[in-house]
Amino acid sequence: MENKKILIELFIDESDDDNALDIISFVSTPAIEKNFMHFNKKNGKYSFKSTDDEKRIVTGPVMVPNQEIIRMDAESKPYFVYFTEETIEKAQEIFAKNGKTKSTNFEHEENDMKGVTVVESWIVMDPSNDKSNALGFSSIPKGTWMVSYKVDNDELWNKVKSKEVQGFSIEGVFSKNIIEMNKDEQDTSFKDIQDILNNDSISEDEMFDKLSEVISKLK
Repeated sequence: MENKKILIELFIDESDDDNALDIISFVSTPAIEKNFMHFNKKNGKYSFKSTDDEKRIVTGPVMVPNQEIIRMDAESKPYFVYFTEETIEKAQEIFAKNGKTKSTNFEHEENDMKGVTVVESWIVMDPSNDKSNALGFSSIPKGTWMVSYKVDNDELWNKVKSKEVQGFSIEGVFSKNIIEMNKDEQDTSFKDIQDILNNDSISEDEMFDKLSEVISKLK
């Protein structure tokens, strides 16, 4: 029997007061539950950069539209989630309205980290002429949410400089729109995913490189 690729659009339902982007976390391996989501998986080219060492400013993507992110359900079966441009724009707006620009943490720990502030936040409208290009980023899709943080916290800045932290990861509560997509060769693809996830002999970097390769074949 043919399996189905489960694709889930995560969105913000403004009629649900619990729906919102709660915090942006500094994490070592970024990805750019009522459906509470942590996206702290490796996401290669979407890591942030130190864009002004003297001023201690780091910049990077927070949310990337239509990027399929692999998740695992309670039975360890893979599914995929994504955000639209509209949802990302709404998340940025609610984040600012709720006064979250001085609220962050490290690796999704419960305690807020002091001395870290959003100094710039924007949606990429024209990728070829966006400020992100001047800051050293490339191939940033239209609709991506970019953020710059000023890091006055010495402990966090040392982690940035040592590359212990390399990107942003969001926490939030979102509604779901579930789409089931028939795909050829799903049995083989999902078996490949399970084999990769269960392979303790490979590094995390190798794991996500291999997962990315499998996922690309599902599209």
